[in-house]
Amino acid sequence: MTLASAEAAEDDAYFEAGAIQEDAKSLFLKVQAAWDARDLETLAALAGPDLIVEWRRRLADFAQKGWHNRVEVRSGPSVEYVGLVNREDDTEDRVVVRLEAAMDDWCVTQGGGEVFHDGATSAATTLREYWTLARSGVTADAHWIVLSIEQDAEGLHNLDADIVASPWADTKRIGADATFEVAAAEGGTEGFTTADLVDPGFAEDARAAALDLSLADPRFGPDVISACVTRAVEAWLEAVDGPDAALEALATPEAIRALLHPGDSAQNPNTRLVARGVTVESIDVQALRPTPEPAQLTVALAARGRRYVEDRDTTALLAGSKDDERRFVDTWTLALTGDSAMPWRLAGAAPAGF
Repeated sequence: MTLASAEAAEDDAYFEAGAIQEDAKSLFLKVQAAWDARDLETLAALAGPDLIVEWRRRLADFAQKGWHNRVEVRSGPSVEYVGLVNREDDTEDRVVVRLEAAMDDWCVTQGGGEVFHDGATSAATTLREYWTLARSGVTADAHWIVLSIEQDAEGLHNLDADIVASPWADTKRIGADATFEVAAAEGGTEGFTTADLVDPGFAEDARAAALDLSLADPRFGPDVISACVTRAVEAWLEAVDGPDAALEALATPEAIRALLHPGDSAQNPNTRLVARGVTVESIDVQALRPTPEPAQLTVALAARGRRYVEDRDTTALLAGSKDDERRFVDTWTLALTGDSAMPWRLAGAAPAGF
């Protein structure tokens, strides 16, 4: 990380290792103090907009019970700089730090009693978390804010994540963008729909059918489909705690709701599906529907990672596991958009059970 942070700091000085150490420590202490004071205005300046929504709900749940969640930092935090992504658009810059601190964490009830976590007999605890940080903006007074917080076990995937020290070193994104541009430029035949390009002797197997069709329209090629699904997975993982903008650009509202709040109402989702460290193992085309326009694909997305459903107000675990990495197979529906930035848009998603 030392060399990578030094390279990134040549582009943006805020990536420098020493600066990150101090900024992350300061941010952590400010967040703990604001949480203890139930100071939502200060918390909103220290966290991303999606994370602050979750924090508001949790503080409101405590208030409804007449409880005050008290936190005090006794020592630390120690800061380990474990990840960075430096992109051309500074709003996409990210760093990941692992924090460890000795804390007192307890609740004071309405009657003045004390409640400790998980049956503990005292408030003393050791906090170990991974924090993903982003810039608050692009102005001169921009600072680091926390986008996502992962507990020690669920954040281990950050240790294996790609380090992107400069925008031109982001070979995966550059390669995917080039693939999309070529596919969009060569895709389709003017005056013809996808259905017109389907051979009457088309293979019955959906994967073979897509491969056959890719000879006339490269947007149906496995490299394009795979890159689109992978891009959507990245946007989904960012949207779990962070901004939804990337996912909203690639998916319909119905698909987004299925990925983030499956089974909940659109107006007031009370649960959320949390996904951490998801890696794609395979993408299998299961169905191809050339009509009606736009053409659609159904794919089975086999992946591995930590996934669980939690109550948004209390963070109580409702399904899945925060600690165990598991394999799952989701069913996604893709619709052909013709957009050079993303040939296939996520039109629907059916998450697997837990």
